[in-house]
Amino acid sequence: VQASHLLIKHQGSRNPVSRRTGQSTAGTTKEAAIAELQEYEKKIKSGELDFAKAATARSDCGSFKAGGDLGPFGRGEMQKPFEDATFALNVGEMSGVVDTDSGVHLILRTA
Repeated sequence: VQASHLLIKHQGSRNPVSRRTGQSTAGTTKEAAIAELQEYEKKIKSGELDFAKAATARSDCGSFKAGGDLGPFGRGEMQKPFEDATFALNVGEMSGVVDTDSGVHLILRTA
């Protein structure tokens, strides 16, 4: 499979530092991260925002540079909740909020 994601880290993330800004995310609660991600989800679903542009502008993962694209991966290569959510999606389908040790994600399956 292949997927892109938008990650928002929070104070409970295993490495609470944004790869986009280099800043700590220790001041962001998990609840605030989920609420922000849900706003992105609404805007992407409505067509107001493009997924890749949103990921580039906001994702705390180093993949922000590629519009959130993680490239191809197989089973066992990602954290279990992320893997399970990605494999459950159809190509072109976006997940709701997915919670992992890294933070909270929106996932767009691209292949």
